[in-house]
Amino acid sequence: MTNLFLFIALLITQFVAASPLSDAALRMIKIGNEVSSPTVVKNAQDLLIKGMFELNDFDAAYEASRQVRSGNRIMGYPPQVQIANKILRKLLNQGYDPAIYDSALYLLNGDNGFAKDKIMALNLFEKSMQMYSNPQSAFAAAIIRNESFIPTIKDKRRINELITFAILNNVKGAIQYQEQYINK
Repeated sequence: MTNLFLFIALLITQFVAASPLSDAALRMIKIGNEVSSPTVVKNAQDLLIKGMFELNDFDAAYEASRQVRSGNRIMGYPPQVQIANKILRKLLNQGYDPAIYDSALYLLNGDNGFAKDKIMALNLFEKSMQMYSNPQSAFAAAIIRNESFIPTIKDKRRINELITFAILNNVKGAIQYQEQYINK
């Protein structure tokens, strides 16, 4: 179980390349928070919302969902998990990889308004791996499959495929996990 928590901590640090609009908005939010300027934060949030609704920018929608999920102390906004999940669900329906990945993490942990469902998380991780060649998702799927007690899920061939893909793409912890838990 502690391995799962360690693994989740590694995956949360996944890099997501954002669109120029959402990247600029996030930098503005960071600066606004650093200098305690509600005006700068509000302008940046408006930029994310404009990107989400007017430009149909999935990156902006994803970042808006993350901002809504965490709230904002400067603006006095509490975290609004249900609204963030609604945005995330729409992105998930569009097949947006960061939304697939985050949803799978939330399902794996059973937090942020998601019921715990390892099988659904496994399906989403594998979907992310198949559609977008996401090596982080391959690593997560390999761990879930390897730690499963269900024989049809604990398919050694599939586990080896997933962990090999993660290793070839230099995912942190993949080699160590393979040596400690798969090749023992």
